Order: sequence, then C-alpha cells, then structure tokens
Amino acid sequence: MADFLEKPVSWVYDNHEKQAIPSFRVGQQLRFWPSEIKQWLENNCREREAA
Repeated sequence: MADFLEKPVSWVYDNHEKQAIPSFRVGQQLRFWPSEIKQWLENNCREREAA
C-alpha cells in the first residue's frame, strides 16, 4: 500500500484512521482490499475536489 500511494509505511499506519483509508487487520498487520482502495482514491482525490 505504501508503494502504491508513494508514501512511507509509517504514513500508512499513522493515517489509516485519520484519512479513513479502508483497511482491516490480520494480527498486527494492516491489509487492504484493492477494490476498496480504488473507490477510496476516487472519492478522496484532491484533483477531483478542484474540478
């Protein structure tokens, strides 16, 4: 996820709740469904807000 968003891993962990990034935990690891991330990006993209 960090590579996909081009953000540090620490950013993903720190912001998954603040930014409402859809995720779930397996043990202590965060996991992400690609379809939910795609929808989240489409709904939260800054470029879209400017349009």
